[in-house]
Amino acid sequence: MSVKYRLVERKNLGNDKNQTPVKLYAQPVYSDLVGFEELLGEISEAGIPSNQVKGVIDRMNYLIRKHLAAGRRVQFGEFGNFRYGVGSTGSATEDEFQTNMIKIPRIVFSPGTTLRKARKDTGFEKKGETVVKNNGGNSDRPEIE
Repeated sequence: MSVKYRLVERKNLGNDKNQTPVKLYAQPVYSDLVGFEELLGEISEAGIPSNQVKGVIDRMNYLIRKHLAAGRRVQFGEFGNFRYGVGSTGSATEDEFQTNMIKIPRIVFSPGTTLRKARKDTGFEKKGETVVKNNGGNSDRPEIE
């Protein structure tokens, strides 16, 4: 299988932005969402009752939150690792730095071996029309929003 994408015209933020102010970039096209209940049903096909799977996932969610809050990284088996990513505004000196300068942390997920391989093996297939935000006076390209 391959991931579907479409091209979207966006402002060029690269070094060549003066020569080429806009460029086309790939954007994934998602078909639908696989719901939690559907995943539970698929897991239960392997003989594990869905209520037990849900209980384990709920507990893991609680434990990941608990360990992240304690400043720990969490390995979730072959699935991958979770950790906090923290950023802040800068200060000129250590004395000027205030704790409120720290931004809300991100939760960073690093995929395990199986997911890294899936990412590496992903193919792509163009689907749909190119989305052009500003026609720029070029009547050959449609303006699509």
